[in-house]
Amino acid sequence: MKKYLKSFYTKLAALMGLVMYLSYAIPTKQYTNSYLIFISVFVAIFLPFFTKISEKVEQFMVLKTGSIFLGKASRFSWQFAFNLFAVSMVLKGGIIQLESLRIVGGLMGAVSLTSFASQGLQYLMLALANRDIGNRYFNITLALSANMCLSAIASLGYQNVQIVFVCLGIILGFIGAFYSLITDIRGRIPSTGGVGIFFGTFNPVHTTHMEIVRNFIEKRQLKKVYIHPTVVPKLHQALLDEGIIKISKMKDGMRIYDRTEKADFHINYFPTGNIFYEVENRVVMLKAAIRDANLEDKVEILYLPEIYKQSGFYGIIKLIRKKHRNEKIYGLHGSDNGGMLVRAIYDESFVIPNAIIRKDNISATAIRNGAKNMTSKTVTKIQAILSDSYEKKNGDEFTVDGITYVYNNHKINKK
Repeated sequence: MKKYLKSFYTKLAALMGLVMYLSYAIPTKQYTNSYLIFISVFVAIFLPFFTKISEKVEQFMVLKTGSIFLGKASRFSWQFAFNLFAVSMVLKGGIIQLESLRIVGGLMGAVSLTSFASQGLQYLMLALANRDIGNRYFNITLALSANMCLSAIASLGYQNVQIVFVCLGIILGFIGAFYSLITDIRGRIPSTGGVGIFFGTFNPVHTTHMEIVRNFIEKRQLKKVYIHPTVVPKLHQALLDEGIIKISKMKDGMRIYDRTEKADFHINYFPTGNIFYEVENRVVMLKAAIRDANLEDKVEILYLPEIYKQSGFYGIIKLIRKKHRNEKIYGLHGSDNGGMLVRAIYDESFVIPNAIIRKDNISATAIRNGAKNMTSKTVTKIQAILSDSYEKKNGDEFTVDGITYVYNNHKINKK
């Protein structure tokens, strides 16, 4: 409870509940209206959880369908239900009159516009978070709060605000949902030729990664696919620098993250897990997996830490686009949470998406938890060398399938 009350987002939600209360109470003078007090207190308590549930609903639908549009549609449905409940409460309490909502389409029109505007604002704020301006949870909560205040003012019948609200709802609705429908459809058009990109943590690379890369090349008739792993995820590096998370220990060539006392109760700092192979190890294993799959002539592993540090995957895409002017670029991504994060970058960069729905039980998480027979033979050997049970010291050299590697400080590099 102490951590919950201490949370910045608990306090922000309380502030937004108060703002919502005042937004309705001051113009109407209904300071003691029980419905208004109830919905304001409800928002003050529920808003941080509302943000998390919105994320979970969308993630689940994308995982099952691979469609970002359907994911956003499910998020819209959840938020529509919440907004319908909130507006119905203020209507039932006589705080606003149904007639004041006529210009915005009555109750259902007002709720639809509120939900569209909310979604659009959230995805604009997520785009900022992808560029290291704020963070996902803060930006989404801020968007929800701003939309809540605007909705309250519009609901009271101020026509100029309502006109702005209608326009905002339509424009942001397109940005928030229908652009994803366009990119979903574009990704399903059977166009071919050009190059592909595949971004992710590859933590570690497994056999399904190689299978989908091979199918990607064949399906799109690509002349080359560029794979670039995350270095230290930018979110994690910022949190490490701020002392919000820490590396609690190193194990088997992996860093294990943990929260510190500075961590906020409401935030999931590890949406793709808290255990990461050091990036040098992931790059070595990626190259080994490509050799084992006989894809060296079609796949190039990129490792550009300076560009990644400066501008993330946006910078990598810019470099590839410059190298392949006037050629189509396809972006491969999974339907899991990490794949959703990458897909957002593809959509913002006008890369043609190629979504893959997870259908087997092979996963990097399972491998990190000790599962066997999910990596190629050379990757398995490299994992064994990195294991703490393998006797070694800094500077030791190991030869695997004719290639010599040097071990140093939990990392293995090609000599």
